[in-house]
Formats: sequence, C-alpha cells, structure tokens
Amino acid sequence: MTILAQKLSYSNEGIDKQAFVNSLQNMSDQLRWADQKLTMKVDNEIIQSFYYQQNTIRVAQSTVNRIKSRAKKPS
Repeated sequence: MTILAQKLSYSNEGIDKQAFVNSLQNMSDQLRWADQKLTMKVDNEIIQSFYYQQNTIRVAQSTVNRIKSRAKKPS
C-alpha cells in the first residue's frame, strides 16, 4: 500500500484527483484481497481442527466399543 501512495504525483494544487481515486481503489482492492486470504486461512484452520478432533473422537469411540465387546464375552 505504501508503494501506491508513493507513486502519486503532486502538483502545485496538491494531488491529482483521479490519481488519488485510483490509488484509494487499488489500496481498497489490496485490503479486500488480504481480508479474503486471511478469512480462507482461518476457515481452513478451523476445518482441519474439526476433522482432527472428529477423528480423535472416532478412535476413542472405537476403543471404548472394543473394550465393551471384550468385557461382554465370557472368558
């Protein structure tokens, strides 16, 4: 974003209005892109954590079921 701000040309009356509008639009686009990227990373991390925990629960349930079935069998 700082690169875009440095590219603005100044005149005696200040910054060219169209260049300023374009620069703001570019910064807005970059911010939207960064927000989308961060959102996707967070979503992926949540999904991965959910599946890991779901798998851990399945393993624990399977272990409990095996122990129950062994306890029911007469020795």
